[in-house]
Amino acid sequence: MVTTHHFLIVDDDPIFTAVAESVIRSTGPHHASVAGDGREGLERLEAAVPPVDVVLLDLNMPSLDGLAYLRSLGERGYRGAVIISSGESKEIIEAARQMGRMLGLVVCGVLKKPLRRDAFLAELANCEACLRGAAALSQDADASASTPGEIVPYFQPQISPADGRLVGLEALVRLKATDGRLLGPPSVFHHGVKDADLPKLTLAIADRAMAAAAHWRAAGHQRRISINLDARTLDAPDFQAELLQLVEKHGLEPRQVVFELTETALPKSMTGLIEQLTRIRMAGFGLSLDDYGTGTANYALLRLCPFSELKIDKSIVQSGITDRVSRLFLQTAVAMASDLGMEVVAEGVETLDQLRMVEQAGVPVVQGFIYSPAVPAEVAFPTETWTAEPLRSTG
Repeated sequence: MVTTHHFLIVDDDPIFTAVAESVIRSTGPHHASVAGDGREGLERLEAAVPPVDVVLLDLNMPSLDGLAYLRSLGERGYRGAVIISSGESKEIIEAARQMGRMLGLVVCGVLKKPLRRDAFLAELANCEACLRGAAALSQDADASASTPGEIVPYFQPQISPADGRLVGLEALVRLKATDGRLLGPPSVFHHGVKDADLPKLTLAIADRAMAAAAHWRAAGHQRRISINLDARTLDAPDFQAELLQLVEKHGLEPRQVVFELTETALPKSMTGLIEQLTRIRMAGFGLSLDDYGTGTANYALLRLCPFSELKIDKSIVQSGITDRVSRLFLQTAVAMASDLGMEVVAEGVETLDQLRMVEQAGVPVVQGFIYSPAVPAEVAFPTETWTAEPLRSTG
């Protein structure tokens, strides 16, 4: 069955728009609208019936260019797909694509000019997959506030690529619904969760993850576990004391637990954050700067806070194969972390090429689908060594 789409072509080249419209109509019963610049494109977007679900966007246009158009789409909460079609350099196109994704847009890919039908069909299939994934996440998030269930930790192994040895495991939260479905993090950290709820939720996740670690320890396996920490929880009174109580409850030592801090929502007080993170390290816990390479505050946090580990974001790893800047960033980050005496983990490693690249850069620990997706505690438990395999489905 052919999916019908409404395409909006935003481009000031009348020859390109005519070709694009012809190609679109030749591939199925689609709707196609055309705008000669960004301002007209916004007007047509607002008036479109049926709604536009795929925007084919040029970057260099008069009046309102493609970058401003992307920002306007983000401000309007546009949830369709965007395909960039431009004659600009690959560096400019990649910057535009990253900007769009940071604005929360589904930027699926790029079409080179002149437009070819086979390239369009391939990009359309990619768009449909992106839209299905975004829709599934949105449905999970919307339904999660009223979905009863139990929070359970799944664990993704962190492996030494030199010998396949298990170094640690990251606890990734899942919601096991009462109807048997297993839902991802958006079903736990949904829009109904208030800042005041985060400490209790984080402690519940830590409790379950530490219980699994205690089970492994009783069987003779000293396994380091990593637990995600939303910085907003650090403002809660007695939060760190409760973390220490959990460690004592499960018979663990703080050095066996690493907290991974992200910068998605930092507290207003940087001095308060420094104080709380320093106290966590003084208590003996490990502290990892997660998603390194994606945010503006990464460097300031690294300079001011006593991190013991640097976690290279998957976007750097996955783009490093083709993008020289990402590859150089990876190499520089590893060298810097080594000089600072920090552990380094590269996440999101999915292919053998990516694995070879991070090994050549000197990364001692990797995490990603090439070894394993996140698995239940009982699956992670018996396995001491892991073999790299091509990207496989998470099921």
